[in-house]
Amino acid sequence: MLLSPEEIKQQTRELWRTCFPNDSEDFLDIYFEDRYSDKVNVTYRENAHVVAAAQVLPFRFTFAGKSIPVAYLSGLCTAPSHRKKGYASKLIRDAHRKMFDEGALISFLIPGNEKLRHWYENEKHGAYWTATHRLTVETHLPDDFTPDSRIDVEPEYEWGRELWNFYNTRGGHHLYEIKQDESGFFAAIEAHDLDGGYVIVARKRGKIVGFCLAKREGKPLKSGKPSLKNFRAHITFMLVSDERVMHQLRHRVLTLFEVKELVISGGCPCKGFKNSQPYGMARIINVEKFLTLVGRIYPGLQLRVGVQNDFDIPENNGFYELENGRLTITDRQPDSLVTPGGLAALFLGSQPVLMPMLLNE
Repeated sequence: MLLSPEEIKQQTRELWRTCFPNDSEDFLDIYFEDRYSDKVNVTYRENAHVVAAAQVLPFRFTFAGKSIPVAYLSGLCTAPSHRKKGYASKLIRDAHRKMFDEGALISFLIPGNEKLRHWYENEKHGAYWTATHRLTVETHLPDDFTPDSRIDVEPEYEWGRELWNFYNTRGGHHLYEIKQDESGFFAAIEAHDLDGGYVIVARKRGKIVGFCLAKREGKPLKSGKPSLKNFRAHITFMLVSDERVMHQLRHRVLTLFEVKELVISGGCPCKGFKNSQPYGMARIINVEKFLTLVGRIYPGLQLRVGVQNDFDIPENNGFYELENGRLTITDRQPDSLVTPGGLAALFLGSQPVLMPMLLNE
């Protein structure tokens, strides 16, 4: 029995509801209206029922200042009655092949917990490696800060194309950053609002000059749980035209939430930053195209590396040499052998990779 696209969508949503019971119906409305499409959905079906599913969301990613196509593996889940049958591994394999065929160079994901992080590291489960860390730090206003009366900063509750145009023009310009498309941008803002967060917009003469996503939260206790008595403000994303606007937004967040402590989160290298937490995982999808790109960006780089145990895209397995900006596939085995995840971590792990607004907060 063939399922219609609408039946597949509804069964995928029902499966999500079963596997992720903490997600509200309002969140599911946002995800399945703004992020889901027939094209991005990958499923495994038995007897006309979706028993496993995942979504392959395409993004642009700034890699060393160059915009490249990447994908984000979202919502991987298997019905409880069909687990331990290898369906998740098959879905990942199908998803990676889909990414390869559609031209993605890197795949990203954010595991729900550390047990899943180790699961994804397995070469039979995608061969991902932790390639990004995240750091939440307290931030303070300069001692000589005074509010600029020319800049108006207030929460806004209706978000139109003006806000999108500001993000689309100025966002995604860090050296290593995922950039949202329009539907992903508004889905992230709606989800942030649903979670009790605020969209705080700075305007000068009526024109947007910056905005941030912020929320009030309990300070973390030693147990890791949030306090129910002591609170702080937390900025999860900020985009501004200049430093003065940044300070003005921070000041408004503090006064809006009536707190004295303000923290902000962002990407940081995987080593050297105390209290940073493992965050996004990655793997290379097309090794030859990726290393060719690396050669163009870093013509002086000399690299000899082998890729092994890519069970999903076996054509990636091989020995590669980069010299004078040119890539050669060779028969000579190098000293360094990595998985496709290890290759991603080699180039991303030392960088402050930004992965904003991915509906995982």
